[in-house]
Amino acid sequence: MTEIYGFAAVIVTIFVGMLFNNHQFGSIETRLNGIDLRIDKMNSDLTGRIDRMESDLNGRLDRQQADLSQFYETLGRHDAKIEMLEKKAS
Repeated sequence: MTEIYGFAAVIVTIFVGMLFNNHQFGSIETRLNGIDLRIDKMNSDLTGRIDRMESDLNGRLDRQQADLSQFYETLGRHDAKIEMLEKKAS
């Protein structure tokens, strides 16, 4: 009879251990899902920031190219005037 109680105690201990392990795995899975969600949110935030920076830099580059074009146009007019004055002087 004591052998039956001992065997039953071992079986109950095994079942309790299995239940505890399943509970722990569920908890770990929940934590990992939370971490995945935070990583996805951070990735989304960083992508948004990078897109805004890229847009800002493209705008600045466009303005710089427009200013440079205007500079070269003005430089060309001045160069033409200088040539004309040099021809008159000679």
